[in-house]
Amino acid sequence: MFSRILLAIVLLIPQAFADYESGEKLYGNGTISLSGYRRTIIELVRGGSYYSVIPWMKDYLVKSSGPLDGEMDKVFDELVIHTGVKVFETLPESALRKSRSGNSRYILAKRLIKAGKPEEALNEIKNVSADHSAYPFVAHMKGMIHSNLQRYSEAEVHFKDCVRISDRLSGKSSYRIQKEQLETNRDYCTAGIARAQFAGGQYKKAELTYLDISKDSFVWPEILFEEAWTSYYEKNYNRTLGKLVSYKAPVFNFIFNPEVEVLKGLTYLKMCLYEDAKTTADTFYNELLNPSKELRSFILSHGKDYRYYYGLMADHEAHKAGNVSPMVDHILRSIKKDAAFIEMKGALSAAVAEYNQLTKKSSGNMQSNLLKNIKTVLDEYRTIIGAYVRAGMVSKYAELYSAFQGMSFIKLEVLAVRKERLYDTELGPVNGKRGEVKYIKQNDKQYFWTFNGEFWADELGDYVFALRSEC
Repeated sequence: MFSRILLAIVLLIPQAFADYESGEKLYGNGTISLSGYRRTIIELVRGGSYYSVIPWMKDYLVKSSGPLDGEMDKVFDELVIHTGVKVFETLPESALRKSRSGNSRYILAKRLIKAGKPEEALNEIKNVSADHSAYPFVAHMKGMIHSNLQRYSEAEVHFKDCVRISDRLSGKSSYRIQKEQLETNRDYCTAGIARAQFAGGQYKKAELTYLDISKDSFVWPEILFEEAWTSYYEKNYNRTLGKLVSYKAPVFNFIFNPEVEVLKGLTYLKMCLYEDAKTTADTFYNELLNPSKELRSFILSHGKDYRYYYGLMADHEAHKAGNVSPMVDHILRSIKKDAAFIEMKGALSAAVAEYNQLTKKSSGNMQSNLLKNIKTVLDEYRTIIGAYVRAGMVSKYAELYSAFQGMSFIKLEVLAVRKERLYDTELGPVNGKRGEVKYIKQNDKQYFWTFNGEFWADELGDYVFALRSEC
């Protein structure tokens, strides 16, 4: 989560100009020592030149012979706070280890997790100070690692620490974007607590913990599906169906999660509502089989042309997506709502703004090289965004493939039941009446009111069916 970006508006105050001019004097004609290079970086970062200095910071990390001194560690931290970690993740491990900052530890831990070395990742971040700016996100990472290692009690401890620290710091923050960043991290950690409880078989506790996430939270739409699974494992199938029906609301038209329909079909199976299960599976096949094949062909045809995918998303945001299929359009709408995409797009926008400010500086050797630097950074961000869009496409295709397997199971189960019971007619409720209030269950955080035929924001996620099981 720490890849979320704190974007600061760089005000053109006298100090910023002074720091730029100081850096320009240090830079001279560009033939400076490594120590002079260091001072130039420090002055430019102090002046708010975050993105244009990235290539020089990377170069300094690679070329310096020893660890960064305390001042450079602070500069690196300040740089990462504004730019995020993405552009530094490709640095060699040897270069990252030259910094002792919490951010470099965090980046190294991310690398170790991807390499399948979770214990080493934990060791990398164990000494990050609780007062470091990266700590709330480090706590989230610790919780995730322990949870993935099935150490759910330890995971809860770190997630709760993350919630506490994120909540406290967000209350103190005077920057709107930083405040939102910490609030989102807090909510992901709350979800982490619920997930650990769910994985540990504590379904009732998980259900109540999920309800602690506000509906206006950035993460709530994706959490609703997890709540539905929690109700499913509690055998509260009517509430599972109620959670899932919220995704039919227009406000969720960006959600692309084929597993929603699979869970709906499985829930009907559990209630022995075989015709409903069959209809769900048949509709899924009829509506998505051919589009999923087209999606696969689309992905294969463009390979790993990340700049194509960047352009595709840029056109989509400008409402110039061309002749893309409805499924590709839906997936692009889904990706646009991802936290990581929003962060990367924000970083790109901030870099463009810095580029525009840099063009207004007096022309000279340093300005010329900084402009080259920031063009390189802009290209890197466009490639990163394109890679993310493609990865999103591939991920959604994988979800579709898995969903079709689930739907095949449902169809086979319905067929087996029909054969066993020799059903010759359409299956349906025995008495023709499908809903009664007496079949609704509720907990201490849930209240009952009738559905009026429309979706209202304060009702989303609280719907519950009243179907009688026919088992």
